[in-house]
Amino acid sequence: MPKKVRQIEKLEIVQSEIMKAVRAIPLRPITYSQLGEITATGPRGPSKELLDYIADQQKLAALPDITVIVVRSDSGYPGQIDGQKTEKPTIEQKRRARAKMQEVIDKYNPGAHNPFFVV
Repeated sequence: MPKKVRQIEKLEIVQSEIMKAVRAIPLRPITYSQLGEITATGPRGPSKELLDYIADQQKLAALPDITVIVVRSDSGYPGQIDGQKTEKPTIEQKRRARAKMQEVIDKYNPGAHNPFFVV
């Protein structure tokens, strides 16, 4: 039996808004709460299950994970990187986020500035 995905009915609008953020000039990450407000998925944004579903679909299509552009307002980084929770991302997690974002930029917004930096 397939896994139930909370808020699956919002898939199209959530994916569309993520793609708008990915293609925006200048490129700027979108917070979970901003995405939640735009897509009417709640103040915490779309469900983890829905974002994971989008990421999985991208991977199955051999495309970069566009959900990397959705970030926590406190850290400015995704809430999970490579499937691991990231409240306070480590240097390695920041590097991975930057690399994943660069894949997205190269595919959908060539030449855009990568907003993730590693100190």
